Amino acid sequence: MARVLSRLVWLGVVALVLWGCQSGPKPIPEVIVVAPETEVGAVDFRKDVVPVLEKRCLGCHFDHAPLTALSFQRRKNMLEESNGRPVLVPGDPQHSTLFLVTVMPDYFVEAMPAGGHKLSKQETDKLYHWIAAGAPWPEGLVLQPVAPL
Repeated sequence: MARVLSRLVWLGVVALVLWGCQSGPKPIPEVIVVAPETEVGAVDFRKDVVPVLEKRCLGCHFDHAPLTALSFQRRKNMLEESNGRPVLVPGDPQHSTLFLVTVMPDYFVEAMPAGGHKLSKQETDKLYHWIAAGAPWPEGLVLQPVAPL
């Protein structure tokens, strides 16, 4: 009996591995997005959003990053799709992967920033409102990674 159970477990593991290796984008798990309860006022891109992106995102998501092909240094890069999903949808935080992955629980592989270093509620609220306001970005501005403290 133990031998049969062992084989069934082994077959289940193989099936999960093969299923996980399927090509194509994996759907982001359903995340219920609720607008922040508090108004953060007008979000100033340079004052409120740039520090979050530079300190919390650009450590991995920069031009020529070795581990990811996704750069957040320029707005045009964020308007592209990654793995078949839109990264930034101006005016629509509920369909912007940039926002969705920051509010996911840590146990999701897609949750960002990686390693359980979640954004604060204030930071995610500012991202939400910035995206909802159309994600304004000054022409020609290129963000730079900031070394962690």
